[in-house]
Formats: sequence, C-alpha cells, structure tokens
Amino acid sequence: MLAMQPVVLAEEALAKPRELEQLLSKIQRDSSILAASIRNAKGVTLARVGDADFSDFAIDDVVAGRRDKLARFALGGKCYDLAWSATAGGQRLVFLTRLDSSQINTLLAAFILRIAGLVALIVAVVTARTMLVLYRSVLRPFFMLRRSMIAAAAHPDHADDYRIHERPRNEFGDVFQAHDEMLTRVVESKRADQLRAEERARFLARHDPLTGLPNRDFFLEHLRQTLPVACERGEQVQVQVLNLAGFSAINSALGQNVGDRMLIEVARKLNQGVSAGQFVARLGGDEFGIVNAGPVSPAQAAEHAERILAEIEHLLAIDGNEVRPRGRIGIAYSSTGCTDAETALHDAEVVLTRIRSDARARYQFFSPEMTQEAQRRQETERGLRQALERGELRLFYQPKIALDQAGAGRPYAACEALIRWQHPARGLISPGEFIPIAEACGLIVPIGEWVLREACAQVRRWREAGLTPPRVAVNVAALQFRDPKLPEMVRGAIAAAGVESDALELEITESAAMSDVTLTVAVLASLRAVGVRLSIDDFGTGYSSLSYLRKFDIDAIKIDKSFVDDIGDANADAICDAIIRLGHSLGKKIIAEGVETRAQLEFLSSRRCEEAQGFLFARPMPADDIAPKLPRAPT
Repeated sequence: MLAMQPVVLAEEALAKPRELEQLLSKIQRDSSILAASIRNAKGVTLARVGDADFSDFAIDDVVAGRRDKLARFALGGKCYDLAWSATAGGQRLVFLTRLDSSQINTLLAAFILRIAGLVALIVAVVTARTMLVLYRSVLRPFFMLRRSMIAAAAHPDHADDYRIHERPRNEFGDVFQAHDEMLTRVVESKRADQLRAEERARFLARHDPLTGLPNRDFFLEHLRQTLPVACERGEQVQVQVLNLAGFSAINSALGQNVGDRMLIEVARKLNQGVSAGQFVARLGGDEFGIVNAGPVSPAQAAEHAERILAEIEHLLAIDGNEVRPRGRIGIAYSSTGCTDAETALHDAEVVLTRIRSDARARYQFFSPEMTQEAQRRQETERGLRQALERGELRLFYQPKIALDQAGAGRPYAACEALIRWQHPARGLISPGEFIPIAEACGLIVPIGEWVLREACAQVRRWREAGLTPPRVAVNVAALQFRDPKLPEMVRGAIAAAGVESDALELEITESAAMSDVTLTVAVLASLRAVGVRLSIDDFGTGYSSLSYLRKFDIDAIKIDKSFVDDIGDANADAICDAIIRLGHSLGKKIIAEGVETRAQLEFLSSRRCEEAQGFLFARPMPADDIAPKLPRAPT
C-alpha cells in the first residue's frame, strides 16, 4: 500500500509540486510515516514532508534501477527508512519514507501472530485429518483386536463368542481372520480337554488310581448288575475278597514305594487271569475283590482261590528288596445269585476277618454263623466304646509271689493289673472276650492308656492309705507298643499319679518285641529312660532269637503258662529249665505265670525262679481285696 499510493499521487501531481506535498502530508497524517520524500532520477527532490534527512541514505542502486527497494534502521534503531523506485508519467521516481520503528515491531508482531495462527490452523487441520485416517486404518482395528483377546482370555470356554466379524480391506483383515480361527481352535481344544477331563473324572470315580483296577464302588455296581441276572437264570455267583497278609509290616519296614509296587504287581497278576464272567477290583488298602459268575461249583471256587494264591505268592524283587506276597481269601458262594451286592461283599469280608487270626488258613467259605459272630463283635465294639466313656472298665490285680524268700508268708513282690469290663447287662466280662476286638478296631490304645493311668493312681491310693504298695505290672499290647507316643504316655501317667517310675513294670509280649527288632530296641531304650521296669511276656511261644534277646534292655523274662502247665513232663521240664538258665545267664529275673500246683512251685523254686503268679497263690482280685495283705508303711 505504501508503494502504490505515492506512485498514483506522483502521476496526478507530477507537475504540481505544491499539491504533491499536500497529498504527502495527508498520507503522513493517516499513517505511521514520520517523513517522506519523492525524487527524480537525477536526485532532485520533487516533494517532501517531515524533517527527515535522507542525505546519508545510499540509494544509488535504487535510483539506477539495479535494486527495487532498500531499507535501513536510522537514529539508533528508532526509525525505519525505506526507499524504492517506480515509474510514473514515463519518469523513474524514487520514494523515501521514514517510519516509527516501534510501529514496525507491532505490525511485524501482528503479522507474525497472524502467520503463526494460520500455520497452527493448517497444522491442526492436517493433524486431525491424519489422526482420523490413522484411527480408522490402524488404531480402531487394533483396539477391536485387543478387546476381543482380553474377553476371550477371560472366558476361554466361550472364546468364539468374541470373534471379530469385520474384515478390513488391508492387512488387518487377514489378522482378524487368523484371530477368529485361533479362537475357534481354542474353544475346540478347551471342549476336547473338558471331555477328556470329564472322562478322566468318570474313570477315577470308578477306578483305583494306583493299580488302574475298578474300585469298590465299581465292584458293587458290577455286582448289582450281575446278581439279578444270575438269580433269574438260577446261576451261581462267587464273591472272593483277597487280603495280603503282613502287608502293613512290609509297608512300614521297606517303605510305601515298595508296598505300592507290590500292590501293582498283585493287581497285574489278578487282571491277567481274568476270564469271561469274572471281574477284578481293588476294594481298598491291601484288599482285592473278585466276582466269578456262571456255573461254578464250590469245588471249582476253592480251586480258583488256590490258583489265585499260587499265582500271586511268587518272590518279587522291588528296589533291591525281596518280598513274597501272602494271600488269604474269604469266599461268599451263592448257589442261585439271589442276594444283594452289599450282602455278598459283606459276607466275603466277614470270612476274611475270621481267617486273619488263623495263620494256617488260606481261604474259607462263608457260613451264616459267621454273620452272627460278626454282629456280636460289632455290638461288643460299640459297647466297648461306651464303656470307656461311662467308666465301666475295672482293674483286678493278681499277686506275684517272691520265691526267693522261704516260708509260708512269702510277700507280694508285685501285682499284675488285669482289666475287666463291668457290663451293665452282662455283668463282669473277661478280657479274653473283648481285648481281641479292641486290638482289631484300634481301641486298645485308649484302653491301654486308661490302664496305665489307673494302675499308677492305685499305687498312690495304697500309699495314701498308709500301705507299702507292690510293684504293678501292666501289659502293653502290640499296637500300643508301636505307638510313638507310648513313652510320653507312660511318663504322663506316672507324673499325674505322683509315684516313682520304678513302681511300674511294663510287660511286652514276645511276638510284639520280635516283629520289629530295631523298633523294639529303640522303644525299650525310651522306656528305660523313663525309669520303669521292663519284662518280656509269654516267652517261648513266639519266634525267639537269642541274638536279638541279648540286645533287649529288659529286667525280666516271664515263662508262658503253657510250659508251666506241663511241668512234670520231661520235655516241659527241660524247656522250663533251659529258659531259667538262659535268663539267668543274661542277667534277667525269671517270672513264672500260671502256677497252680505245689509240684510246679517246687520245680520252679529248685531252679531259683525269682517270682511266680497263679491260682496256687491268689486269683485276680479288686484293689480293695489286695489292701489287707499289704504291709503297713514304716512310720
């Protein structure tokens, strides 16, 4: 605008300098021009306004036409001079202006801001378009893929519900296709895994995980299907229950791995011999069940049992150990199959329970009398549990007489505590009737603890009555002897009663001591540390080993009643004499039980047997009957 206006003015007032100056003055008033001047090509000033001195402004290049314009800062930067050339009326004119530089800065700043705003607007528009394109082509597909993958991971069983159905016409279309196919395969794989897991669960619910044989539930299910069919046809059904004798001892001595390998091998042999109409299962623990349906006579059932036992009783080498399984079989034989599954299995197990106590029996058939006996055992077990809770158990005491002191008034060296059951309906029940049941069902451990505590308490009561109590002997059952808590149990009973530890004597049966010699040595050492006296009961009836006997830290050996009964027979005399000599040579005291005649007493006394007990001296009696025979404690 500054360049054009002077040109127009010059053309109109070129010949009228005064009017030209007036026009320059008007322009000056209407703008930020401080001064202005118009010159011709010869440097003659045609018009001017303001006091600016342009004499030092080198404008020769502009006048000569070599440059179109020229600019400078003047007066220390306060003013801005501008020179340019233009043609007017056929003449070259030079225009000079002086502007206020502060106005220039404001204008320039405003110009820059307008330019910056324009650039920002252009950048914003371009960026928005770019981001929109980027979102549509990249980000949106990526977010869709991300949402699908997260949802599918959270619900893998229904991953195909989160497939992406869009198919962009770019690489994401291929990615979405592959993604959906992957989700489909995931669902198919999960469904296949679920089917396999369900099938595995069904298998495990009906099979034993160790041997792979059908389990007890499957066995009963098979019987429920087999027995009605056999009943309709009038066919026979044979149910056998096989138990491995001594398995728990093998498991304890050689480890569970050996026991498991033994079970697996027995299961393999049983399964190999299965023929049509037969079914084999593992019922639990070391018990296996066998069903044999069809025309099977009792003789054939017995033959089948013998064949099974012969097959499994081969020597096995497991982890460097040689073990030989020994089996026993209880057989429930139905001539018509008209019974229910639970009864058939129960009958076979009843027989097995019956023959477990008979080392010579290998198999036996069920008889109705066995069920009655089993019912009596169950009633006894149930009543025995209640007897403990109701306080129906009693202790009787049978004196042990000191034979090394002559005279009719031999003192009581000790008393053996013998348990009785004061049944509310049946009266006094002897231990021979309920102790085997207590041992079979595990009640012998709490009963044995009660006996220990009651025997120690009785010693205290005698002492409180001013009497000198004898040593009290308590029998320790095999199961109780293997209880790791036994030493602590004994220590607790002695502490609770407040008596000396040597007032108590523990009698361990020979069979229990010899079943695991290493364990026996350790337990005896623990009991010896408590301070109680120890003796081996029923000596000579088990499988005595002199090499082991000398390792046992015991105080006494008891000669079993079966040998004492036969004293007078040369062989029995020789055995009793040998036991007494053996005990003395080992430094052990000898105690004879079951002494009932003077001849037996004289024989034992002549061999220097230290103590004896039996009906010849006294029968087992309540503690109150023992008290009058005890000496008064010294005052």
